[in-house]
Amino acid sequence: MPYSRPSYAQLIARVGALYRAAFPGADTNLRQSAARPLVTMIAASTDDDLAFLDWLALQLFPFSADAEYLERWATAKGLSRRAATHGAGTVTLAGTPGSTALSGTQLQTAAGLTVALAASATIGGGGTVVAFANAVAGGANGNLATGVPLTFIGTPAGFGDAAVVATAFSGGADAETDSSLRARTLRAFAQPSFGGNRNDWENAALKVAGVTRVFTAPAQPTPGAVTLYALFDDVRTNGLPIGTDAWYRPGTGPSAGIGGTGDQRLVLDAILALRPIAAHLYVTALVAAPIAITIDNLAVDTPAVRAAIAAELAAMQRRRAVPGGGCSRSWIEEAISRAAGEDSHDLTSPAGNVAGVPGTLFTIGAITYV
Repeated sequence: MPYSRPSYAQLIARVGALYRAAFPGADTNLRQSAARPLVTMIAASTDDDLAFLDWLALQLFPFSADAEYLERWATAKGLSRRAATHGAGTVTLAGTPGSTALSGTQLQTAAGLTVALAASATIGGGGTVVAFANAVAGGANGNLATGVPLTFIGTPAGFGDAAVVATAFSGGADAETDSSLRARTLRAFAQPSFGGNRNDWENAALKVAGVTRVFTAPAQPTPGAVTLYALFDDVRTNGLPIGTDAWYRPGTGPSAGIGGTGDQRLVLDAILALRPIAAHLYVTALVAAPIAITIDNLAVDTPAVRAAIAAELAAMQRRRAVPGGGCSRSWIEEAISRAAGEDSHDLTSPAGNVAGVPGTLFTIGAITYV
């Protein structure tokens, strides 16, 4: 039977009764009683102690612990909060040919986000140069879009004050949220290592910054191999990784070795650092299979409602999409109906359930309103 925590009023009544029993003739119920302040003070102090115990009880379990204690629970399983990562891309600088901006030179957007040159850049004969740059602060805000204007913080000699993002910055991710860390911690306790089982591969991949979901295909593409599909929902379009498929084949034969680039190689390297067995390992990107959606007779049809529908469809895709899996028409209907402000609609496309294709992940394609 759970402990029934007394309320503050019940504590006052309880302490008052004890006081009257200890001191016959005293009446703590009287407004002007000299003992009444003492009773309320003791009750308040007891209530504070019980509140602390209530809070302390929450820290005893990883599913209810506050952030600081959750991180301690995670540490017990060798986990830590994934740090924020920095967006990176290229910027176009203009100025006098031959002028050089040193590595680390900073520029900022109108909103105050700062980027720094990753290497020294020298203006070419055409009066411009494209240079690699990184966001100074970690987080998704560092994923600047192509064309965003920049201004030097202390313009180097021979350069114009203005610059522009040449290729979109990518790779920036916020620090891991409490809910994500809690899910990984609970997973580690519920699914301990068993010498190279599915959980080991997936737990290792989930430690990589940006990875939100991992799917495993045993005995693929050959017996004795493991293929992993990692998704980066918060930093990549539709969660699909950017890079070339990574692979590791142990041994000394002609097929042995390691390869791959980008996100897939990051995941592969993280798993190899912890792998308990020498299986052939592949980290493969799924291919997007967009589903075109047509909505008729939307009520109420406003930009805000359309934005809410797009957000709900994206959330549905994240919940439901699995490698090679199809998409039920009812999932799309449900997501649209969940959108804030939506009253009614007719879904004209897709006309039925969408079948899955091996090696693909269904995504939300163009949304058309008629």
